[in-house]
Parts: sequence; C-alpha cells; structure tokens
Amino acid sequence: MEDIKQKNDGIFKNACFLARESWKWDKRILVFLTITIFTGIALPLLEIYLPKIAVDLLLEKADVVKVLQVLGSMVGALLLLWGLHGYLSKRAYYHHNECRNSFFIQRLFLVSIQCKYSNAESGEFYKLYRRAINSVRSGDASTTSVFFDQIPKVITGVACFFLYSGILSQLHILVIVLLLITSLITYFFRHRENICYERTRDEYALAEKRLYYTIGECGSKQAGKDIRVYSMKGWLTGQIGRFQGEERNIWKIRRKKEYETHLVNCGLNFFRDGFAYAYLIYQTVQGNIGLGDFMLFFGAITGFSTWVTGLVDQMSQIKTANIKMNDLRTFLDIPAEDMESGKSEIPDTSEGVEIEFEHVSFAYPGSEKNVISDLTFHIGKGEHVALVGLNGAGKTTLLKLMMGMYEPTAGRIRLNGTDITEMKKKDIYALYSAVFQDTMILPAMLDENIALRPKHALDRKRVEEALRLSGLYEELEERKISLDDYMTDRLTENGIYLSGGQEQKFLLARALYKEAPVLLLDEPTAALDPLAEAEVYEKYKNLCADRTALFISHRLASTQFSDWIMFLQDGRIIEKGSHDELLKAGGEYAKLYELQSYYYNLMEKEEAVHEN
Repeated sequence: MEDIKQKNDGIFKNACFLARESWKWDKRILVFLTITIFTGIALPLLEIYLPKIAVDLLLEKADVVKVLQVLGSMVGALLLLWGLHGYLSKRAYYHHNECRNSFFIQRLFLVSIQCKYSNAESGEFYKLYRRAINSVRSGDASTTSVFFDQIPKVITGVACFFLYSGILSQLHILVIVLLLITSLITYFFRHRENICYERTRDEYALAEKRLYYTIGECGSKQAGKDIRVYSMKGWLTGQIGRFQGEERNIWKIRRKKEYETHLVNCGLNFFRDGFAYAYLIYQTVQGNIGLGDFMLFFGAITGFSTWVTGLVDQMSQIKTANIKMNDLRTFLDIPAEDMESGKSEIPDTSEGVEIEFEHVSFAYPGSEKNVISDLTFHIGKGEHVALVGLNGAGKTTLLKLMMGMYEPTAGRIRLNGTDITEMKKKDIYALYSAVFQDTMILPAMLDENIALRPKHALDRKRVEEALRLSGLYEELEERKISLDDYMTDRLTENGIYLSGGQEQKFLLARALYKEAPVLLLDEPTAALDPLAEAEVYEKYKNLCADRTALFISHRLASTQFSDWIMFLQDGRIIEKGSHDELLKAGGEYAKLYELQSYYYNLMEKEEAVHEN
C-alpha cells in the first residue's frame, strides 16, 4: 500500500471533483441546485422588503387597489419562489442521494474487488475501506450529501451577506463590524470542533471496528455453539461494553467542544442582536430613520445574523465532510489491477500446463524477511504434486505466487515456458481452478454458486454434469434440493446448508465447471476426518487425471495420491520426492508421517474400545 497516499485536498478542489462526478451521473443535480441558489437569494430579499413596502404604503395612505396590486404581486412572487425552491430542493435531494447510493457506493465496491490482491490483504486497505464506506453510508451526514446540501447554502449565504451588508451600511458601519466580530468568534469555536473531530477520527474508527466485529461474530451461527458451550455471555458482554465505552468517551470529548460552542454562540447572539436592536430603536425614536426603514433594517439585522451564523455552521459541516471526502477519494484512487497488459499471449494449454519456479523469493512489502527463499522446482504437465510443511512454512504464499496474485521479489515463474510477468493477469487467472480452506458460498441459487455467474450467463447442463462427476448430484436429489434453491439463510429462511463432505464435493463441482487446466487445493479438507478426506482426494485424483494439480495438506496420508511431494520449511524446499522415497530417506517428512500415523492409530484404538 506504499503507493497509496492519503488525500488532503481543500474544499474547493473536492467540490469540483464532486461536481464533475455528479455531472457524469445525472446532470439534473447541478441544474436543480443552481436554480435553488438563485431562488434562495431572491426569497429573503423579498421577505425583508415586503414589511417595509407595506408600512410605506400605509403611511402614504395609498388607495386599496394599489396596496392590493403591489402587495399581491409580491406575495404571489414569494409563493411562486417558495414553491419552486421547495420542489427543486426535493428533486435535487432525491437525485444526489441516488448518486450516492448507486454511483459512489458501487464504485467503492468495484475498487475493493478490482485492486491488486496484495492490497486487498493489507490491514491498511481495510482501514481505508471502512473510512470510505462510512463517508457515504451515513445518510444525510454522508460527505456527498453534506456537500450537495451545504455548498449551495454557503453560496446563497455569501450573496445574502453582501446584500445585507449593503443595506446595513446605510445604518452604521459599526453595526456590521460588531456582527462580523461576533460571527468570527463563533467560527473559531466551530473550528475547534473540527480539529477535535479530526484528532479523534482514527481512535473512533478503531473502537467502531472492534465493536461491530464483535457484535457481528456474536450474531453468527458459527459462534453460537461456542458462546453457549463455553458460557461466553459475560465475557462478550463485557467486551462489547468496553468497546462501547471507548466510543462513548470519544463522543464525550466531541460533545464537550460542541457544548462550549453552543454556549458561546448563545451569549454572542444575545449581545449582538440586543445591541443592534437597541441601536435601531434609538435611531427610530430620534427620527433618523422612518418606520418603513425600521422594518427593513430590523429584517436585515435578523437576516444578517441568521445568514452569518448559518455560514459558520455550514462551513463547519463542510469542513467535517471534507475530511470524509478525502477519505472517499483516497480509496477511489486505489488503482485497479492491470488485467490486460502483457507482451505474451496465453501459452498453449491443450496438452496441459507445466509450472516452473526458478530461484523464486518473496517478502511482504516493508519486511526484510523472506517468506519464500530461492525456490526452484518443475511441475510437469498433468502431474499431481503435494505441498506439505508446518504452519508458516510458506505453502499458501507459494500458491498465490503461482497464480500471479503476488509478484516475486526475485526469480522467475514460468507457465509452459512463458514468464508470468509477461502474461496478462486475466490469462493467468483463467488457467487455475482453486479450492481454498476458507470457502465462499454466496446467498444465491445453487447453480449460480457452482458457475459463479448470474442465471442468464451459466450453462445449466454443465452445472448438472459437474455435480454428477463430483458425486453430489444424487445426494441433492435425495434431499429434494434443486438447482434453483438458495444457499445459506441470509436471503431465505429455508436456505440450503451442506455437510463438510458435501461442501467439498460442491467445491469440486465448482472447480470442474470452470474446466481450468490447473487445479490448486489449499487445505480444503482440513475440517474433515481422515476417511472423508481420503474419499474427497480420491475423487480429485480421478476427475482431474488430465490436469496439473497442486494441493496442500497437513495430513500426510493424503499425499499418497500425488506423483511427488515437496516438503517446505521456512520458505525453502528441504525434501522432494514420492511418498515412498521420502519415507525411505527418513528425513523430516518421514518423522512427521510416523508421528501422525501414531496418533491416528491411537485414535482408532480408542474408538474401538468405546465401541466394545
């Protein structure tokens, strides 16, 4: 994530960005908002001049017809402007919320699935993602909503500020100076609020992450059993309470600043408006201004105070929203993985795929320690290879390097003689079907989960054939489960759940549906017992006889299904050969195999005793 820099752009630059993006999505948003700015300026002017004109007409003893004509036309104009302003404000609100929900949230999702896999794995990426999501998933407090709502009000407020200043300048310049000084003091306290918010932002995000992760885990079916068996209620309640307390403490700090600002604002308003009104009454009593002008200046002072106070509040909200806008743009700027560039075409795979590692090393960004060190091996076309080793040996990292998800820091990886750095990413990914230990089953129909395609884009006969080959089709028929049934209960109460062995057959069917020439298995049977695991691997072996296959397993008994075995330790190959060859060698593989065999035999004896 070193190539990702946190944005720190100003309000104007972010407003221009939002204007450009919203123009692409729906031009009506900016059109409607522009009209509301003009109506927002015209309305208060008419409102403060209406009482003055009414009083002047009465003092002039104008005839009824003239009074009705003048006041009627002004009231009519006011009603028309109010109606137009309200209607266009509602329309703009609807369209910019659509823009936020459909355009920006969708773009965040696309960035999250199109970026480099190494980025998606990092904790920094997740932090940026949470910030970006929070910036647009907060309803009317979302950054785009605040910009769309408050910036037109600021423009309107600035215009009205100058108009009211022009009117009040006829009274006395000190009145304007007093109003400005008190408003600047209010702005200063609002600015302190923004600084407090920014200073506590990361701390709050961390507390929120802990809280919602814990709540989410407590609500899962997987955790439900442990919570009850291990009486975790008290501990989890305490954890949630602690994280809520961390959030609450941050809110207290923020609220304290808000209360201070509110109290100062109330005091300044009382002093400012009281002084201005007293001065205005004094000038009227002295005969310096007429009754009509009194009404005008009275409305102007009230309006000026309202607009200046509004400007302070609006700028405060925009400043807070600008922090979130920078978070949003930072995430949106994460580049998508380049899937198309590459000098070489996909190598011919009609006769299979051979994989070659030549002195390959890999270290995670920012780390000086290699996870993979100087690996050299060759997997022939159609060979089945087992990759074994203790946790942390680098097995999964090796698979990710092979699939092009990571780029080696040294050495070369070749597929059918072609360096993968010269191939298109989409072509590399097309070569592999993979079954990982962490399964992904979506709340979608069964056939969609097999094909990983929407209904209209999948081959139903091919889905059925893949299920038959995996041995799952008959079991689904026995349970009266159709391809149109939903999996999991996230969308439907009667969603399908599969047993561990059935799930592995399901994943095999998914791999068979893709018909990729290389199959990678990253401990997919870890949750199965040894007999069920042996059955699954036997199916893999028989159905993938013509494919190159590499699988990771902790259980060395399953490695007998492979042509040869690599034993990894600390990112290096320390042993290589067939199952029998490695047993005869008496090295680390043989020691681990004997240790596992001892425990399996012991478990079988215990089970036999219990049965008798």
